[in-house]
Amino acid sequence: MGWMAKRRLRTGPTAALPAKPSQADLLRLVRLADPDAREDGADIVAVDVRVHAPVEAEPELVGGVLEQVWACRVVAEGPLPFDYFDRYLAEGIAFRLGGLAVCRGEVTDPADSDRGGPAVILPERPTADDLRAVLSALDGAPKADIGDEADSDDSATDTAPEDATPADATTTEAGTGATVDAEVEAETEAEADAPADTEAEAVAEVAVDPGDDIKPDDFLYTVGDIRVLVVPEKGRPPAVQELLPFATELTAIELRGDDPEKVGALALRLADALNGLIVDRWRFRIDAVEDLLPPG
Repeated sequence: MGWMAKRRLRTGPTAALPAKPSQADLLRLVRLADPDAREDGADIVAVDVRVHAPVEAEPELVGGVLEQVWACRVVAEGPLPFDYFDRYLAEGIAFRLGGLAVCRGEVTDPADSDRGGPAVILPERPTADDLRAVLSALDGAPKADIGDEADSDDSATDTAPEDATPADATTTEAGTGATVDAEVEAETEAEADAPADTEAEAVAEVAVDPGDDIKPDDFLYTVGDIRVLVVPEKGRPPAVQELLPFATELTAIELRGDDPEKVGALALRLADALNGLIVDRWRFRIDAVEDLLPPG
């Protein structure tokens, strides 16, 4: 492999895999992010992003963590459906095939990430009362409580990495998109006056600092140890394109929790109750709890 080719792999986004995937397996995975993904020679194209056929690379690409490396470079060739879609593809592929992601010389293991979680994508935003009713009605679910925190009015696909630049959203060297996980403590008048056992009966009124990107109608629920946030879904993830004919703006119900199986089970039940679709933090379609777990 030539020097320039090696440099491009290090620049990424690149999925560094421990074994060479077949084109059929790679196409199946990419279609979780874009159902219309297609083969183009030895490559795969999703929207305007090209996933190059895997090439054998030196273990030094990932610091020797893998004994053998097959690298799939991901390159944006046109407008992205949402910011950092190319890097999401590389990271999502690496996660599902037990590999690592490389971008701008940084090597990361998507399976180690504790940021973000799945999201239930809906064609319209539910009201606080409607969502509370759904959460409380789920069989076996703990009482849905309004929390004392609020999330920023951003979707998981809006937050860039520290090293990203504004141009990354439209260039081939896009930075990472991390699921929004900034939380701001807000003490409300209603919360202060209401007894603990009636906390779930009132919609939290967020105390907004003018300097914070917080909206008064943002809200957060807790179901057991799982946090439930409702935010606008910026951009148009191809994985949920079947919702788009019925909506001009999408809403994401983001789930946070330490147990991915419990979080996934709640996401599936919410999607069923609200007629939504589930995606993981990389905006790949999810149909089973197992899809959220690293390969065994």
